[in-house]
Amino acid sequence: MRRPGAFAIGLLVVAAGCHAARVLAPPPPLRAASAAAYAVDVEFAEPLDPGTAEDPARYRVALASDSVASPIQTATLVDTTYGRVVELVIPAWLSVNTDSVDAEVETNGVLTVDGRETGRRIAQFRTGLSYAEPVRALVDAHCSGCHGPARADGNYRTDSYAGLEGGGTNATPNLIPGDPNCLLVRKCKPRNSMFDLGGLSDLDYEILKNWVESYSARP
Repeated sequence: MRRPGAFAIGLLVVAAGCHAARVLAPPPPLRAASAAAYAVDVEFAEPLDPGTAEDPARYRVALASDSVASPIQTATLVDTTYGRVVELVIPAWLSVNTDSVDAEVETNGVLTVDGRETGRRIAQFRTGLSYAEPVRALVDAHCSGCHGPARADGNYRTDSYAGLEGGGTNATPNLIPGDPNCLLVRKCKPRNSMFDLGGLSDLDYEILKNWVESYSARP
């Protein structure tokens, strides 16, 4: 059983501009992104109480074109560092065309790790993950300041798809489609160097990992 003290609460101090320390504010109250064809990741701004966070009845997910919510099979707290990201498995989505369409997730009654009510929250997202959306914007915001045209630390560039596939100072490609253990994903994992230096959140990491693993790093 996780203890309340297992998750960090409050602001995080990270590095900005590659070296200077800054304070990273919590993410918006609710964010969402596809994890696979049958799953959605939902990120709260606060560490969560596992009991309510893992109750499927507290979530609703529907396509914008369909007002009827899809049944949620499981809700799992996948963020073991800060306790803010829940993965929702929605097997019914496998039977319909749910790639690259607008969708919405709603949460209701999930408690924080210290027992506070998060209330009703809604987040819109576009299903599926590709470099075009949302990965390009993510790496440009968090990585390309140190791995872009102005500078390329480690001789590695993140400001294009071809750049992500490069090897930098290492001949091995940083991005290997289908391999969640490739260097790009490992460096961006919570508590690893690029996670902190880039000011990533756990959902940002999950997006990169799932883009590589579930969607084979598609352009």
